Amino acid sequence: MDIRFGPKRRASPCFTLALAGVLLAIAAAAPFPQQAQAAEWSASYLRALPDEAFAAIEVTPDGARLRHLPHHDHTGVLNLPHLRSALARWHQVRWRDPAIAAAARQHLEEHRAWLRSGRLPSAAEGN
Repeated sequence: MDIRFGPKRRASPCFTLALAGVLLAIAAAAPFPQQAQAAEWSASYLRALPDEAFAAIEVTPDGARLRHLPHHDHTGVLNLPHLRSALARWHQVRWRDPAIAAAARQHLEEHRAWLRSGRLPSAAEGN
């Protein structure tokens, strides 16, 4: 036994539980910044959005159009909470064509790059 640092012992379970309770109480009382929440877009609002509001559009063999990952509003303005949601949900989409999936990912990453650079895409850029 190394006497310079005293005996090695584990903390009692009661002490561990008490410490955890104190830490949880402090964490609950601490003000955390509110994250931007994406407003719920109704199904009718999503149907009314133009195709440009989505990251990708796939066409099924029977002609149905599948529009994925909306992130622009009806005026074409980039909606930041929905962009974050689209980036987070990109991998959950059941893509029919991997090339379209890659293009959608690229589109969303371009928006992220614009945001990190401090400038937003203009309407003339078509994004």
